[in-house]
Amino acid sequence: MTRFSVVLLLMTLMAVLGDSDADDNAKNLEQMQGDWAVVSVVRDGVKEEDDNAQSLFRTVKGNQYTVFLFDKAVGSGTFKIDATKKPKTIDSFPANLAGKALLGIYQIEGDTITTCYAAAGKARPAEFSSKKGSEHTLMVWEREKKK
Repeated sequence: MTRFSVVLLLMTLMAVLGDSDADDNAKNLEQMQGDWAVVSVVRDGVKEEDDNAQSLFRTVKGNQYTVFLFDKAVGSGTFKIDATKKPKTIDSFPANLAGKALLGIYQIEGDTITTCYAAAGKARPAEFSSKKGSEHTLMVWEREKKK
């Protein structure tokens, strides 16, 4: 095989693999669309009371989200995902943090999304847990059922 053939083969493989990565991100982004309700929240090792946690809702449109306390908007922002990482990564940019990212990880299982975020300015979590002193927030979201 000539040197040119090897380079051409490598470029083709990189293009195909790059398309696959983009497809994974697009597929996961599509799965995130819609309305979501919190099932549980654990912050820094402390589980939030279900009544408090389950009063939070989120709507995702494209790469933008709005968080609601019942029906009142209490936060919004944008996010970026990378479905090729293990675990999959999510960077959220809340509007009220002026460009600072909350680094996190996520997994999608059917109509459930689990996220684990670090506090602003802290390193991304490596696992889906929120232990005392970690400053991690572990959240489980379920897709709201159409009425």
